[in-house]
Amino acid sequence: MSADDSFRHHLSLLPRKTGLVLQQLYHASLLSPETFGVILAAGERAGDCNKLLAFAIAYGDLRAAGAPVADTLVMAKRLNVRINLDWGAKRWKAEHDRFSRAETLKRLTEDNVHYDLSKYDKVIDRKFPGYLIRTSRRLGMEGLRQRHCVASYHEQIKAGYCAIASVIIEGERWTVELRLTGNDARPLTIGQIKTHCNGTAGDGVRETIYDYFNISREPRVRQSYHGGPVDRVYLENTRRVLPLLRTNNVARVAVSFDGSGDSGSISEVWFEGGDFDARGTTVDVVGMERKLENGQWFADRIVKTTPVYEAIEEIVYDFLDEADVDWYNDDGGFGDCVIDVDKGTIALDVSTRFTESSTAFCAERDIMTGDPVD
Repeated sequence: MSADDSFRHHLSLLPRKTGLVLQQLYHASLLSPETFGVILAAGERAGDCNKLLAFAIAYGDLRAAGAPVADTLVMAKRLNVRINLDWGAKRWKAEHDRFSRAETLKRLTEDNVHYDLSKYDKVIDRKFPGYLIRTSRRLGMEGLRQRHCVASYHEQIKAGYCAIASVIIEGERWTVELRLTGNDARPLTIGQIKTHCNGTAGDGVRETIYDYFNISREPRVRQSYHGGPVDRVYLENTRRVLPLLRTNNVARVAVSFDGSGDSGSISEVWFEGGDFDARGTTVDVVGMERKLENGQWFADRIVKTTPVYEAIEEIVYDFLDEADVDWYNDDGGFGDCVIDVDKGTIALDVSTRFTESSTAFCAERDIMTGDPVD
């Protein structure tokens, strides 16, 4: 069947008025073949085409709002579940996450991989209220129960990069990412701590969990601060972000910046590859908090939870500070920073602008006579 025959066939299955309007929109090039396919799939999954025209009109706004409609429809078909044509962008995103977790659980349950956690068993010398997740099925169930993306850590756990513990504190479940440091004095460290719907842990919960695993908290480092640069931590923070990028199949992060006059800023951040919500996913990073005490400035090293998008911006600004190039005053400058996730590298390229001038005309005349003045 040709593309035109398939098009006419699908239109014939719709209510007459609906099919006629969609046909007119298509022939007027207001609907691409891809968009037309999404609209048809939505009608099929909804089981009701009465609201299909309204959905077709709203589809452009849904895409502009970042709603993953097409992917959600593909998963809905695989899972054989219904959708609702009245859903807004927020609901499409929520259903996309729900379907993703369901598919992940299905795949992990079918595979039911057993993880080798023997290295972690050797360094965890205390009992804690919970358990290490030792199978892919249990990992999938943790993600479904907690409504977060821990199931995406499957490949990392298999490769031995991390382990996941489920910890119960006063009736609340916390999902804890554990990593080996290679340091015999401090063999274990904690990456992320999340509860239901990616909720983050307060200081009290973090202290308790660190104590369960006999991990000393990162020491609070204080140094005198006189308005100059303090310790740059962009490499450490890039190392903290890198596992999340790899988990979400991001191949490359590109950041552009521009400045002139007396100001400059990051203009755009691109995440290439994968389907990654960089604003909705958080990561623990290191920062420097400046305080004035008794007339003297101090900088305290702190750990804070921030969206990955903002963490990337901080990494680039920190790298720029280290480069010590004036890219924001006078004619300013521009450039980009690239994190190559596969290679594990970060590169910064800064260019400055400089405007040269030459005299093209020069004259002095007497105002009254117009004569040249020597």
